[in-house]
Amino acid sequence: MALLATMAIAGSCTAAPAPTVTTTYEGSSENFPNPERGFYKSIEPVILSENPLVEQPGSPLQLSELQQLRSEGMSMVRRYYLLAEFRDKPISSSFLTQITNDLKTARQAGIKIIIRFTYNWLNGGPDAPASIILAHLEQLKPILRSNYDAIAYMEAGFIGYWGEWHDSTNKLVGDSTLDVSDDARKIFLKLLSILPKDRMVAVRYYKQKQQLFNNNNSLTSTEAFNGSARSRTGHHNDGFRAGIDDGGTYVSTHLDVIERVKSWLNLETQYVVQGGEPAWSSNPPEWDDCSGALTDFARMHWSGMNANANGNVSKPVYQGWINQGCMEEIKRRLGYRFRLIDSKILSRVKPAGTFSMSFQITNDGWASPYNPRNLEVILRNRQTGQVYYLPVPEAVRMWMPCKTKTVNIVGGIPTSMTSGEYQVLLNLPDPVYRLSKRPSYSIRLANNKVWEASTGYNSLLRNVIIDPNTEGESYSGNTFFQLR
Repeated sequence: MALLATMAIAGSCTAAPAPTVTTTYEGSSENFPNPERGFYKSIEPVILSENPLVEQPGSPLQLSELQQLRSEGMSMVRRYYLLAEFRDKPISSSFLTQITNDLKTARQAGIKIIIRFTYNWLNGGPDAPASIILAHLEQLKPILRSNYDAIAYMEAGFIGYWGEWHDSTNKLVGDSTLDVSDDARKIFLKLLSILPKDRMVAVRYYKQKQQLFNNNNSLTSTEAFNGSARSRTGHHNDGFRAGIDDGGTYVSTHLDVIERVKSWLNLETQYVVQGGEPAWSSNPPEWDDCSGALTDFARMHWSGMNANANGNVSKPVYQGWINQGCMEEIKRRLGYRFRLIDSKILSRVKPAGTFSMSFQITNDGWASPYNPRNLEVILRNRQTGQVYYLPVPEAVRMWMPCKTKTVNIVGGIPTSMTSGEYQVLLNLPDPVYRLSKRPSYSIRLANNKVWEASTGYNSLLRNVIIDPNTEGESYSGNTFFQLR
């Protein structure tokens, strides 16, 4: 059975209050897209010739291509912007327009972009002086601020080969030590400052985050999502399982050091984004095992992974996961995966009365959402389709992996609400207004028979009767359902 309902009624000689109905929900093993998580496609500069080297930044994003990716279950793309021609001058207005149009196209397709800027591509190459990078960031500021809703997060970029913060020709990071210079720190803090506080920036190496903030401690729950620069700095690992040190990610090949770093990242990535890809070369076979991959995905709370990393080079890695039988689990568990367990909902309420309910939910994914997320209870009239919503002050980003959360909700029914039978639903929309009514940007729960693709709502498979003859106290708070 998809659900089980029971009714709890308090016995009394006076008029009984409306009963509470308990419903249990059936989980789903289906792999489906959800915002800001999962495998993504990397859209990269085009190499026209290797000798002599001729590269193009790439064509504007095409709506049909992004819609196709969406139909294949992807909710993100990573977009590299090659700035090689602007190493010594401002970014052209036409290039800035292309970035703006890409973000508009992504929004239209129901996709979000992971952005990285780089001054070089094939085989690496020169980056730009700090003064140029800072000037470019100032040019980019109005675009990123006005279109941040279409950005999942940014990778720090700009510095070194491929924007990965190593091999900087302008000595912005150390050649072998990867140590952060004062100029690199200015660049990174400038990037954070031009993005709204609701967006994160991921760095390539854990030690560089420690140096950027002169702080070797992992984030704590009290710092999590507080809008500070440190709380907005996440991680991308572009050498996942590429040998013992993940392709240099842990800046050491000593097991005791690597274990300490992984323990640090385990705490840190509870509250910041973690993404990445396999290494440039095919991973050593002993590191392509499902057991090790699943362990590291879970331990470092991975939210997303490049599906086409380094062209064909990564295909043996992914094929190995398919052959060993863990790829479907990886697809399901990257990022968050919220599953309803049960709900308790009052069955009848009078206008001006108190609506109350609770639900239990668990996170079967490897991470929690890294961007803000709203929660609403929806009441929809079964006859007229009229919709009322109740904003719920709940920190969805703190619904942690492998944890069960109970959410208690109390709100007021408007005096003017029409009597009748109302469906009860949950909505987890994007908090940015222009995306808030787009189903592709709402979170789908991992349960059978609850998702409404046309609205982005999740049905609780229960109804509540609004009836002026129902017993119960009038609502005395100030949080009422509102007409949508």
